[in-house]
Amino acid sequence: MDINRRQFLIKTSSSLAAGWVLANGLRPGNAAAEEVDSIPFATPVFLMTYSPKVNVTDYRPVVNATATHLIFERTIKNFTKLYLLDLTNPNATPAPFVPGLKAESLRPDWSWTTGTVVFMNTTDGIYLSTDPTKPIANTTKMSYPTWYPDGTYLAVYNNRAHQPPLPIPRTSKMSLTGTVSEPVLANDTTWAGFPSVNQPNPNLIAFAGQVVKPGTTYNQNTNYVWLTDTTTTPPTVRTLDPGIPTKPFDPKFQGRAPWYSPDGNWIAFESNRSNSNNLYSIYIQKADGSTPAVQVTDQRWNANHAKWYPSGTELVVAVLQKFGAKNRGIAKLDVSAFVS
Repeated sequence: MDINRRQFLIKTSSSLAAGWVLANGLRPGNAAAEEVDSIPFATPVFLMTYSPKVNVTDYRPVVNATATHLIFERTIKNFTKLYLLDLTNPNATPAPFVPGLKAESLRPDWSWTTGTVVFMNTTDGIYLSTDPTKPIANTTKMSYPTWYPDGTYLAVYNNRAHQPPLPIPRTSKMSLTGTVSEPVLANDTTWAGFPSVNQPNPNLIAFAGQVVKPGTTYNQNTNYVWLTDTTTTPPTVRTLDPGIPTKPFDPKFQGRAPWYSPDGNWIAFESNRSNSNNLYSIYIQKADGSTPAVQVTDQRWNANHAKWYPSGTELVVAVLQKFGAKNRGIAKLDVSAFVS
């Protein structure tokens, strides 16, 4: 069970909450001000201006190694493409990341070592920004590509058939030419989804997943956050929260889309465990699972897909453009109080 937020945050972030109110000029009656006054969650600071007259929704953001540029998914009229935003120019507007690309582009990750961006679409597989018109060979039915620290390998969510049979989905390691060097980074008894590689220690992989249940299929809504250590044979696999029941599923520990902090000491992830309305919040937890997860955002923001800034004290996330809205926007969270 999560520790009491107020007991934890009174010690670490009551001054941060007041600071957010002052820094953002929030006034009584403002939804964000009421949120900060009542519970000191991290307050989203939007990285773009969103007009209610413009029907766009933004998702799955990532920043580069210097936090000067942002890439994210933008959906307009049910068609999704990657957009690029210059964070150094407060007047900048997003532009297509690959001008002229007719296919959808999704789920980017940015190598902080080489500067190369990897992304995918649901038809052809995985692409690199160095050649954004031709997919990497043999990557159909692969998604959520994420970088190893050397910038020469990827961890991928792998739905490709395999002989002899392997779990579908599974998390695999592959080269930039499409050669799979490690077909299963977890084990044969776990469905392994969205992966994140620990950058200081790439033998450690976090992923969203669940125990394989014969006769059923993978259900991302009943995921936990898992850890795998590939230094052992077979890899050592366990849930981030030690000792939780893998069968039956316990919604108090539900979690998806884990992402390691740059120093490898923390994992940010999304979870709907705080409410019964399927609204998501961002949580932060020690990467070894030695402390309970702490909720970072108010559930009313329905926050998803947190990734870290290079500083290790901020997150970029997708949140509702306002409470109760349908469309999402991209925002920054100051989480320094949660990782101190």
